[in-house]
Amino acid sequence: MSQQEDDLRALAKIMDFLRATSIVLVIINIYWFCPELHPTNPDGFFTVVDKVLNGFDRSCHLFRSQYTSKWFALLLLALSCFGTRGVKNEDITWRTIWIFLGIGVVLYFMPKFHYTLYIMCSAAGFICLLMAGNWMSRLLKNNLMNDVFNNENESFQQETRKIKNEYSINLPTRFYYKKKWNDGWINVVNPFRATIVLGTPGSGKSYAVVNNFLKQQIEKGFALYCYDFKFADLSTIVYNHFLKNKDKYPKGAKFYVINFDDPRRSHRCNPIAPAFMTDIADAYESAYTIMLNLNKTWV
Repeated sequence: MSQQEDDLRALAKIMDFLRATSIVLVIINIYWFCPELHPTNPDGFFTVVDKVLNGFDRSCHLFRSQYTSKWFALLLLALSCFGTRGVKNEDITWRTIWIFLGIGVVLYFMPKFHYTLYIMCSAAGFICLLMAGNWMSRLLKNNLMNDVFNNENESFQQETRKIKNEYSINLPTRFYYKKKWNDGWINVVNPFRATIVLGTPGSGKSYAVVNNFLKQQIEKGFALYCYDFKFADLSTIVYNHFLKNKDKYPKGAKFYVINFDDPRRSHRCNPIAPAFMTDIADAYESAYTIMLNLNKTWV
């Protein structure tokens, strides 16, 4: 594993060297073909630079044309791009690559009309070609166009029909299939068989499932018992939705809250009210339960 990492670091250094060399060639090309940038009284450094460049030109004709050195720089740039390992990105498409590649070629090989324009076009074209080359390397190496993340194989056709009946709960969904996103439905056509929702805190259980269950059941006129652990989150939703759909319930239907932690926010009832006792047995049971709660030693 260490040998492989060393090889990768060595390869990265070589690619960086090739890219740096291509950048230097572009800068030299600009310097050579833009005499307006040359100092009027060259010192020792610029004299040495001119001698070196003239030597290159005599030996390999690198600067006989403004395009010769640019083609050589482009070759080094291409080698550096295809030798690097890019970060996977599914947003990269061939259309974007061809657009940047075309713009880069046009700007990079723009003939010289004015030295400022020549510098700007050469720099902008080189940057576009660099971006297009890096993106092309990512697509060819990671093979993103052939579903390297296995999204296609993990997708499947889901229910797109909204199946409704007088009891159903219908949850909207969105799923990926055949290279596009589709709208679908989770249809709970028989909620009486019970439903359990599992998920970590903050995963969206209440937002995606519980709230929809509560609202749709209220819209259908269900009698509802809601245990609100985080009072009054669900209670507020249930109460407001009940007011909006009060016409779905029999006349006289009401909303009640039982809160043992804060009785001030709770409805109350009298357990020994005469209206709740139809015979002597009810009175006996009520009195017996109250006395046991008052003195627990009798239990």
